[in-house]
Amino acid sequence: MAGKLKIFCVAGIVVGLTTGLFCSFRYGMQAGVICGLVSGLVSGLVMFLIIGLLHIHAVKKIAPELSEESYGIHHVRDIKLQYPYDRAFNLCIESLGRIKNCKIRMQDRTAGQIIAKTSINWKTWGDTISLEIKRIDDTQTHVKTSSRPSMSTTIVDYGKNLENVEKILSFLKNTVTY
Repeated sequence: MAGKLKIFCVAGIVVGLTTGLFCSFRYGMQAGVICGLVSGLVSGLVMFLIIGLLHIHAVKKIAPELSEESYGIHHVRDIKLQYPYDRAFNLCIESLGRIKNCKIRMQDRTAGQIIAKTSINWKTWGDTISLEIKRIDDTQTHVKTSSRPSMSTTIVDYGKNLENVEKILSFLKNTVTY
């Protein structure tokens, strides 16, 4: 709900202030305030309906189980793998190949960290994907996967970061070792 409110507020404030300023210079302060409020409310509502509903539709196509968290732009998931640490680390690196235009920026096997970035696409200005890999015992490993927009001002991502996390988890769950 907070993301939807942000869309409404950002679009409404930007358009409302711009229109209000223009109208106040041309028709006076009172007309400018009224014009700004009305145009801000209308544009905020229109942008919410267009952008917000497109985001909701995109997320519904990706998420197997919908929750309020599914509509966010930062996604974190945990998985326990029945693999030794080194095998799990290699699988995590391999899983990033399932994400289009994803480049590994940092990998530290001893610290159990992998950080990757995706390039700009029509959904986002790029994403930052991080994987934290921790040894549980000789045959089990815990992996924490996180994906968020690279640009902190992103309000909607049309499910892109949810898709990133789901692709990684799907790969890790469905990989069979011989």
